[in-house]
Amino acid sequence: MTREEFSCLSYWQKRYREFQPRMMFQATDMAEYHSWKSLFAKKFRECLGKMPDEHPPLEVQTIEEVETPDYFRRKIIYRADPYSSIPAYLFIPKNVSFPRPAIVCPHGHGRGKMDTAGIVSNDHERGQLSKYNYNYAEQFARRGYVSLAPDLRCFGERVDVPEEVYGHMTIEEGDHWCDINFVMGMLMGYNLLSLHIHDIGRGIDLLESLPEVDESRIGCVGLSQGGTTTMFSTAFDERIKVAGISGYLNSWKVFPLMTGQICGSQIVPGLLEYGDHPEVIGLICPRPLFIESGISDPIFPIEGSRASFERVKEIYRVAGVPDRLGVEEFEGLHEFRGNMIFPFFERWL
Repeated sequence: MTREEFSCLSYWQKRYREFQPRMMFQATDMAEYHSWKSLFAKKFRECLGKMPDEHPPLEVQTIEEVETPDYFRRKIIYRADPYSSIPAYLFIPKNVSFPRPAIVCPHGHGRGKMDTAGIVSNDHERGQLSKYNYNYAEQFARRGYVSLAPDLRCFGERVDVPEEVYGHMTIEEGDHWCDINFVMGMLMGYNLLSLHIHDIGRGIDLLESLPEVDESRIGCVGLSQGGTTTMFSTAFDERIKVAGISGYLNSWKVFPLMTGQICGSQIVPGLLEYGDHPEVIGLICPRPLFIESGISDPIFPIEGSRASFERVKEIYRVAGVPDRLGVEEFEGLHEFRGNMIFPFFERWL
């Protein structure tokens, strides 16, 4: 008997090492690709589980508006479902003709929409923004896109007061909120990531209602948890025409198991039984997709990212659209690089 046999992480590592998803992409021609995609899409939606089936009016409220030389930034609130609302920053670019393409920009762990909107009030926040190059909603707005930076559930203004809930424990924002909310949702069969997908869909509803937006040209871009949300939302919602995934593409058999690090905002119960990250991206194909990966990313090991990207390349090749897939590996850690992704979006959106 060894200490390793007491380890839960070691247990899962051994289990996953021997495990192969049942619906891994193995198609060799277009007919097989479409057959696989139809079958996997059905399992994908089954695993996502319940989503709110009510779609009340958005009831958009504008709380404030700030004008800069490049854009108007509005703080808005709109309905997610009958029980919750979404605060967000909406960027309307200046000195451009309308309607314009639009981008939904889900955030990663941290301060929620404040990060992607580039709003800081002290040196620490300024340092975090610089470290992750986090203000991609603002960066897209400066390039002429209408961009939306919403708070995901249990982040930003959608975080509860720890003194009142969560067992009266002290929790740093972005640390354990998603784990607790994942567990609470599972009690009723609601998955947190599925609720994020629903809320991104409500953001698209909002963008489609704006006269400044060309509703046929809506994209989605996100870093880290925002990359998770982008990948799954684009796989689910075909209104997203172009996607950018930064600091996320990998494999569940790599990034949780090498470090033990994963959270409740990145899990779809039971999905690995059928497929991994490349299979989810197979539901995005043939729509254009750009992937960013830091070579020294401590959360998503580059070896896992490279292996999954090779499988994604094969999906796009079999589907006959290899030119709709872009990638950039960069010397760096866990961040939005924002280099080749902008020309890619200019080409496809």
